[in-house]
This record gives sequence, C-alpha cells and structure tokens, in this order.
Amino acid sequence: MPAFAEFYSAINGRGRDPFPWQRRLAVHVTMTEQWPAEVGVPAGLGKTSCLDIAVWWLASQADRAPERRTAPTRIWWVVNRRLLVDSTAEHAEEIANALRDPDSLEPDERAAAVLTSVARRLGSLSADPEAPPLEVIRLRGGIASRTPTDPSRPVILLCTLPLYGSRLLFRGYGSTLHAVDAAMAGTDSLVLLDEVHLAPHLRALLSALADCTPGAQTILGEARSRTRLAALTATGDGVDRRRFDLDAEDEAHSVVRQRLDAVKPMELRMETGDSARRLADATLGLIRDASAPATCMVFANTPKTARDTFGRLRKMMAQTTADVLLVTGLTREREAARIRARILDREHGIAATRDAEVGRQRHLIVVATQTLEVGADIDAEYLVTEACGVRALTQRLGRLNRVGRHPHAQAVYVHLPAPKVRRGTTGASPDTWPVYGAEPASVLRRLQDARGGDGSGTVNLSPRRVAEVLGSPRDPPGRAPEVLPGILWEWTKTTTPPEGEAPVEPYFSGITAPQYTVSLIWRVHVPEEGQRLWPRASDREAVEVSVGEVREVLGDDDLRRLAADGVTVETTSAADLRPGDQIVLPTDRGLLDGFGWNPTASESVVDTSLVGRGLPLDARAIERLCGVALGGLIGTALGIDDDGDEDVDPAERDEAVKEILTAVKAAPTPAGWDQAEWTGFTGTLTSLAVEARKEVPRLRAKRPTPESRSGEFDETSLSAAAVELEQHGMAVAGRARQIARCIGLSFDLTDIVERAGLLHDVGKADRRFQRWLDPEGQRGALVAKSNAPQHLWEAMRIAAGWPRGGRHEDLSARLVRAWLAQNSAWGDPVQRDLLLHLVISHHGKGRPLVPPVPDGTPAVVSGLVVGASVEAPADLALVDWDQPARFRRLNERFGPWGLALLEATVIRADHAVSAGANVDLEPGR
Repeated sequence: MPAFAEFYSAINGRGRDPFPWQRRLAVHVTMTEQWPAEVGVPAGLGKTSCLDIAVWWLASQADRAPERRTAPTRIWWVVNRRLLVDSTAEHAEEIANALRDPDSLEPDERAAAVLTSVARRLGSLSADPEAPPLEVIRLRGGIASRTPTDPSRPVILLCTLPLYGSRLLFRGYGSTLHAVDAAMAGTDSLVLLDEVHLAPHLRALLSALADCTPGAQTILGEARSRTRLAALTATGDGVDRRRFDLDAEDEAHSVVRQRLDAVKPMELRMETGDSARRLADATLGLIRDASAPATCMVFANTPKTARDTFGRLRKMMAQTTADVLLVTGLTREREAARIRARILDREHGIAATRDAEVGRQRHLIVVATQTLEVGADIDAEYLVTEACGVRALTQRLGRLNRVGRHPHAQAVYVHLPAPKVRRGTTGASPDTWPVYGAEPASVLRRLQDARGGDGSGTVNLSPRRVAEVLGSPRDPPGRAPEVLPGILWEWTKTTTPPEGEAPVEPYFSGITAPQYTVSLIWRVHVPEEGQRLWPRASDREAVEVSVGEVREVLGDDDLRRLAADGVTVETTSAADLRPGDQIVLPTDRGLLDGFGWNPTASESVVDTSLVGRGLPLDARAIERLCGVALGGLIGTALGIDDDGDEDVDPAERDEAVKEILTAVKAAPTPAGWDQAEWTGFTGTLTSLAVEARKEVPRLRAKRPTPESRSGEFDETSLSAAAVELEQHGMAVAGRARQIARCIGLSFDLTDIVERAGLLHDVGKADRRFQRWLDPEGQRGALVAKSNAPQHLWEAMRIAAGWPRGGRHEDLSARLVRAWLAQNSAWGDPVQRDLLLHLVISHHGKGRPLVPPVPDGTPAVVSGLVVGASVEAPADLALVDWDQPARFRRLNERFGPWGLALLEATVIRADHAVSAGANVDLEPGR
C-alpha cells in the first residue's frame, strides 16, 4: 500500500506534496481508525483533500477481511449549499478518472504504480470485477437522482443537506426506492460535512437515531453499521477537544504561511436605502479604480437582492468591458454548466487555479448568494459583501485573495440598518436582519473597534487575523424536534406513508428555518391527469424553489405534480404543495432565464429533456417548442383523420411524418436554444413514430439516450433479450452472494440473501404474467424478462389479463410461504421472516404492505421453490396481513438501516443482472 503522500502527489500532480496537516490527518485516521469530530482548517488550505484521505484509507484496508474493515465504503460530501461552482465535485471526478485510467495523467513510473495499486485495491472491494474502482455521484436536485448501483462498490457522493437528510430518513426527494437510498446514507458511510455551522442539527440527528433502535443487531460490525460524521469547518467554535487544527509545522510551511497572511483589507461602509443599489455602487467604485481588468465577487444575502444587484450592475456596466454573472442555488444544470465554465475558465475566469500569467481583457464580476461561500475554489481580487454573520463573512473572505497572489486586493463591507418589522409580526426583533438575525449588529461593532487609526478606515482580515477581529460566532443554532422511536417507525413505512406523518425537514434543518422546497421542471408537453411523463424527469432539469415562493408566484395556476411513482401526473394546486413535490410546468410559462429562477421572466424556457430522446407528437407541444402549428398533420401521422376515425392509409401517415420533420427542421432556432444545439437535436430525429398507452406519442431519436426504469410498473422486466426464469434467479442469487460477502455479512445472512435472490421472481410463473412477457409462447420455458419494446408493454399487459399495478413479488412471497409451510424445520423464526421479507420487498414494496389491486381470479400460481413444487392463490386482491408484524420484528432485530441494507443487497443484485452483468455462478466463489 503506497504512503498517503505518494498517493496525494500522484493524484494532484508531480511535485505537489500534501500540506503537513493533510499528511498528519491521514496518519491520525489510520492509527485511530476514525475521523476527528472536527477538521478546523482555514479556507484555502485544501479541505477538499479529505476526499483523498478517505479514499486512500479505504484502499489501505482492502486486504482485511470485510468484517474487520473500519473504513466506510461510501464517502458523502454534504454541504448546505447547492453545489453550483463545485471544485469538490470536480476533484472527486479527478480522483476517479486517475484511478480508472492512470495514463491520462501522464504519470512517471512510480506515480503510475501508486495509482494502479490503489485502483486494484479499491476494485477488489466490489462485487463487480469489471466496474471502475471508484464511482462518483453528484445529486443535483430532488428528481430521479442517482444512487449507488452496488452496496459493495467504493463511491463518493456529493449533495446538499436536504438530499442527504431526506434519504437518511427514508423520504429521499425524488426516490422510488426509499429503502435503498436510506441504506446507502445510513450504513457503511462517512459523512464529510462541509461547514458544519450550516447544518448543526444533522450531527445531533445521527446520534439520536442510534438511541431509537437500542436493541438492533449490527450486521457489518460496529464501525460500519452506522454512519460516521466529520465536520470540516473554518469557522468552528473550537470547543470540541477532538477538533483537528493546524500546528507549528503548518505555520512554518511557506505556502501555508503565505495564505494565512494573504492581505485582505476591508472598508466598512454604513449606508441607508436599497441594499442592491449600495452593493452595485460599491462594486462599480472598485472596478473603476482598478488599474487593469480585474475580478470582483459580490455577495448578497438573499436571491432577490442578488438578482436586483445583478440587474443594476448589468445596466451600469453596459458600456464597459465587463462581464457580469449571477450565481444562486436556483439554477438548472444546463444554465449552471455554462456559468460554471465561464467562472472556471483557465484564462478569463476567477478560479484559484487560473494561470496568473495570462492577462485579462475584461473585468469579471460575479454576484452570488451563499452558494459560493462553500465548495468554490475562487480567488477574486475584489470583494463586496452585504452585512452578515461571523461565519458567513469568514467564508466570503476565503474567496478574496485566496492564495495570496493579489497584493492589491480590497474588500467593502456594506452595512445597512435592519429592515423595519412589519406591524403585527410576532416574535420579530426590531434589530433583526434576514438570514443572519441579530448577528450583523455585533459584527459591525467588532469591525468598528478594529478599524485602523491611520485614517484609512480599513480592517485587515487575513485568515490569521479574522478570528481575532471578529471573535466567536454568536449565531444561535436553533432547535430541532426530538426524534422518537414512534416517529422513526412511521418513516420506515415507505410503501404506504401514513397520513399526517411528521415531515423530515425540521429534523435536519431545524424548526426555525426548515428547508421546504419543491422541484420544478419545464416541458413542452405537459401530460393530463393520469398520463405518464415522457421522457422521465431528471435531476439535471430541476430547480428547487421554496414552497412559499412557488405558492406566491403560481397561486392561481392548475399544477401538474408527479405522483409517488415518479412518472404518473396528477393535478394539484399551489395551496396543496408539499415539500419534495415535483412539478411540471409548460415551457411557455417562463419563470426561468439564463441565470436561473426568475419570477419576472416571460420568455419560453428550453426543454432540456428532449435532446437525445425524440419529439412529442403533440400539436401544442410542437407549437411551444418552435412556433409551428401542425394540428392536422399530427392527427394524420397518428392514423386519425379529420372525422376522428382511425383508418388513415399507412402511406398518408408516412407522408405526414415527413412533413412534420421538414417543418420542424425548417423552423427558426427557438428562443434560448443555441443554433448548433437546435440543429443537433433536429438532426437526430427519425421518421419512426412510437405510441405508448398513457404516454405521449413521439418520433424517436437516432440511438436514443436510455431512460431510467421504474419498478413501479415492473419495467425492470424489460430487457435487451428474453431471459429464462430459472437462469435469472440463479444469476441474481450469485450476485447477491457476491455483494453480501464483499460487504461482510455473516454466513447465515449471506445464505438468506442468496436464497432470496434465487426465489425473488418465482411469482412470475403466473400464467398471466408469462403471457405478458411471452405472448406467443416462443421460449418454451418460463421467462423472467421480455425483449418487447417499451411502447408495447402496456398493451401487452392488458392483452395478458395481468391487473394494472399488480405485483409479481406478492405471488413470489406466497409461493415461498407455501414452501416454508412444507419445511417447518428450515431456519429459525427470524430467518424465515427475513427470507419472506427480502422476496416481497425486492421492488421496494412490503414496507409494511403490498397494496392489493382489483383482481378476483380463481386461478392459482404454481412454481418450483428449492426443487419442491408448490402453489398458492393468484388473486392479487388478497392481502398478507402478517407482513406488517413481520416487518416490525425485522426492524427491531436489524434496525431500520440494517434491514434496508439487506433489502438493497437483493434489489441491487437484481438490477445488476437485469442490466446484463456477468455473474460467476460457481458455488463457493
């Protein structure tokens, strides 16, 4: 195993050695086998390297037996800001790419050997020998976010606090497999919480959850059965004796010393009037006095103030050589990527890694909210900030002269009186500022006391002096509700969430300011009630906006919300919105511009879901897209004549499709689209029209981008090729066994997980389900998968007589119960309960019930279970009323997250095999 310094240098470049504190932290983690409670390192000194340490530590334990490992498999980087300009995510990708392809870094012989060794070690931990050694997942929003594909595979996940907290508490935003997400967040995980002061309640929550399940059996050993948290903070209070700080060796390091002493003179301005105007005026003054094109960061406390400041600066700078950008957390990935590229440009951007030798041609001004306080490796020459708290000011200063190469750096602190309290407002103090409460008053006094006596009116706030000048933070942490076992029990019921259950947000965000948001996406085609959304929603197209603001802006609109399955659309109103809802807006509703959410924007919004997918054959959708009215042609293309009859000649249909394609390609480039982007999209469209029940018909794209499938409708039974039922069960059993052994489950649990994988689909032996998968009976054997096109799937189900919403895993569990009744000596009560539960929950149901559907068939389902022929009623209207008690017993035995991990092992094994993974079926391997 290479030393940490060797690994760090191999990842980060030749001749780049770790700072002393980074090397010392790696030794500390290795020797104690745990992380310190806090890593208290000032901004600009490489806290991102904690990812390097965590990955290296995991690799160092790869030669241990899985049950003896203490290094977590999953590394979460959690921050309470949306990762917009996210150097942390970029660095995680750099680590993963270097391990996957060491030659891409052009390493010397030793560095190549180091990367190859670490990659081999990490790869040995995974059940999939063909998978890259390290996976990186960025959770961007509340819709259809990715989750780890294999519980045994090393992975770095980067997300905001709500995305992590909701997953931990079995209510993951946008998730249809809550138990899998909870297992990934609540077991075998290290949470690196960036700037813990932004999430004080998460640390308390993790310890409180352990108290709710006192008798639970750990299934991975004490070190990895629960999540471990390390706070990374430049602004901690320093009261925790387990805090890791800089020492004398760090102080003596030339680069560390340069950054600690980086000049940051701040001018204090006491103003009145409009905050946006004062921020813009201060910025303009700095830019006008600059001797050369320069960079300036402008921090506002709210998105509204940031938007107003941005608008003023664009007008003021219209006749100058200046670029003005706006960065808030209310931005889609499409627009965010473009902003990010401009900010991080190696020549003209503002990144700390920018080549300082390259001269600028234009000023660059970036107006931002707290989004850029954390996780952005930015090095500005000038800074303007609205009055704020100690922690926020410390973070904002960390973006000014970050690496100490701008001796001319300057900052302006704009303090305005607290807004007047509206008459009748309860609990409000007259000296309270938005976001930061009363703290700006004490910050003002400290800055006034520290001003120099030389008449300059400035305060030197270098990293070495900032804590001395500003003192300890005085922001109260606020309160969070107490987690009780009964509340946790309600959250574990993911199949049928109880009415009136406690919302999860206050438990990780606090009572005073819980983060209640909904996800908005914009589409040219908005389905009607009961229809299914196409393409499936993606987190890349979502913007998370507060529920209150959405209600204010869309108060009179009829809204389309995605149902619990994440696909079907239902009608709702703004008043009935719930945190975590996913709303589909028509693109011509506006409300979004090139810099994100903008309630005043009226221009049409680009539908980012279409690229690589196809064109909806819907007249209103095409008119929204490119302004072309094609109503009559659409009907003809779908085989419907002017009288509504479905007897159009096939040749007429083909000709109509060609005319539609010609009209769309000839249309002017729509607003918001780049010409190349539009040409690329229309150029991929084919004349193949696809119709699917409950979905909009469409023209397919060439080599369409695959869509995520939902287990809600049994779509995981679709496959590139038909697969025999017995073969599929054996393959899932083999992969489940591999995962179980890799993560370190006991022999008994591994045996049950393997058996559950073998039996999970035996209910597909039902005659109706077989007709659904293989209508012509061509296979001659029971099948588990069908290679039928997805758009025919619904029609095939109807023809086969399989009830809509019916669950084949319910029948699988009935057959397993019948087998257990014949084999009363097999297993103890816990093992029998667990086998049944893992079978019935392999699509996320059975927590605590599988919902019944109207059926009434008198038929039975027959199948082979461990070589024995058994049968059970096939009526899907029947309910297994023993399942809730079984589910409760298993939660008490293994804990909610332990049970969820056992479920995830079977579920992810099934997904891997369904996706075509190669599985070693040799016993004992």
